[in-house]
Amino acid sequence: MNIDPVKALDDKIERLKKELKSLETRIDHAQTEAAHDQLSQTNQLKDNTRKLTRTDDRVTELAESVHRLERLLVALNRKVRAGETQKADFDDWPEVAEPLIAKILAGQEAYARRTFTPQEAKDTRKAIAEYDRKALEAIDAAEALTHLPPNAEALWRKNYKQWQAVTAQERPEAPDDDTYAKDTVAKSAGNEAIARTRRLIRARIEDAVARDLLFPAWFENMLGPAAPPGKADDWLYTATDVVLYRLLHGVTSPADALGPAPSEEGHRKTLHDRLTGECADYRKP
Repeated sequence: MNIDPVKALDDKIERLKKELKSLETRIDHAQTEAAHDQLSQTNQLKDNTRKLTRTDDRVTELAESVHRLERLLVALNRKVRAGETQKADFDDWPEVAEPLIAKILAGQEAYARRTFTPQEAKDTRKAIAEYDRKALEAIDAAEALTHLPPNAEALWRKNYKQWQAVTAQERPEAPDDDTYAKDTVAKSAGNEAIARTRRLIRARIEDAVARDLLFPAWFENMLGPAAPPGKADDWLYTATDVVLYRLLHGVTSPADALGPAPSEEGHRKTLHDRLTGECADYRKP
């Protein structure tokens, strides 16, 4: 041991410097290794991401291939069955004559039309009478405006305000008892006609299913080749309405069951949207 305290302190400082240098070296090595590990992990992540992207692309390609294969199998199945199986006819309906279709359409128009109930008609007539009474008073007030003296400003304003109050209103539409009665009859006849037509359509579809007939292309495109398990009754109900829609609106496309979607709001658009949604569910795998 060095007995010189200064020399001993210097020696201790030198040892500390060496230890510090060694620690800095180890830290540098550790940082370098960490950087290498991070770079390696980053490269590995990029590589995995590229592999995952390629896998996703491959899955998409396979899904498209499966979809194309399914369509080819359906087409092939139709060709095979067409040569061996009778075809179902869902386009010709001599038993659903034009007068029957006209009753259904007239009933739908009656439901869409705004009609008055007896009580509504009574209230409307009272409102019309009150409007006419106020209108006559306003006309008298308006005529009086031209005869008032110049200093009758308050009375002039009162009469003018009364005239404005009536002219700002709209006279209620008078109820038509004949239209209400006719619409009631049209609704009842339309309900009977549509019930009869649906029975005829459903019976023919059920017969085609029982005999395993080949459905028309537009029918299979819309509803699939058969009823989904557990949904036979719902499927038949929708299928009946699809055929009925074609009859009511003159759709004759051999591929498109419902034709273009209606642009105007109303019964036809509502039915088109409902059938489109229901059939999409039936076509799901």
